[in-house]
Amino acid sequence: MERKVVIVGIGVAGRVHARALEDVSGVDLVAGIDTSPCNLTFCGNEKPVYTSLFDIVSESRLHPDIVVVATPTRTHAKVCGEIGEYFREASIIVEKPAADNLEDARRIVYDIGGKQPVTVAYHMAFSPVVEWGLEQAAERADELGTPIAVESWGADPYQSDLASVQKSLGNSWIDSGINALSVIERFVKPIERTSLRRLGDPSRSVFEGTFLCEADGNQLSATVMTSWYSTAPSRWTRIRYSSGAELVMDHNAVAGYIRQNGAASAVFGSDGTIPRREAHYRALYRSWLSRKEVFATDTSMRLHQLLLSIED
Repeated sequence: MERKVVIVGIGVAGRVHARALEDVSGVDLVAGIDTSPCNLTFCGNEKPVYTSLFDIVSESRLHPDIVVVATPTRTHAKVCGEIGEYFREASIIVEKPAADNLEDARRIVYDIGGKQPVTVAYHMAFSPVVEWGLEQAAERADELGTPIAVESWGADPYQSDLASVQKSLGNSWIDSGINALSVIERFVKPIERTSLRRLGDPSRSVFEGTFLCEADGNQLSATVMTSWYSTAPSRWTRIRYSSGAELVMDHNAVAGYIRQNGAASAVFGSDGTIPRREAHYRALYRSWLSRKEVFATDTSMRLHQLLLSIED
């Protein structure tokens, strides 16, 4: 029996979810929710779009098994609360980060998540290039050695529409920092944020965060840089190992390589037939729906604490 899906928020992210779900077996997108008039298609069929979750309460055929929350970050807690009120049996998958402050993040992950399944859509952490990197790291563990440092960079060219982006996403740290932390979590365990600082003009939204991590009983540092001041989007993660080898993953290009002893020893890429974000979300849904690999509740909350702590 197919699981019925409702998507709340039919913007860029919501439509990516819809396209990715077309490639996932056992689901049917039955409706969308958005406060603005819009169209929504799924597998070539037009789907109804309502203005609120309450509008579908009386229509039992639309009662969802899964609700995707793809609204602006600052609205996630309110929307997840409404889902808990109207559709307590549904599983929730909420866009990352779960919230832009710790209070709302705890409410979503722990309070609502304690009553019904709640998963944060860490799409980059389950992307094809990350899965490849994990396989390579496991297969070559003896020759690579132990991770000794991690670097991550995320940039978006948002200067031309800064006010709108800020309203929806907050700042580059909130929007991209969670991506970086979720990828790092797949390889090592970040346990403490040691610094966070804004660099340059505030409108450029450039941040540098440093973290203490653990791997194989050892401690190492990770540096995460985010920015909204760039010509084109860029996202990558670099992991250095005790042997001198480097694993580099380009998340935007969906490509990567391992460099050992001054030469490339492994390369990964894609033919580009599947857009980057759709490839990420397809992999995320397969992992989530099969229950093969998801972040535990405590892990998800730890990542949000590392991201949103205001102690610095």
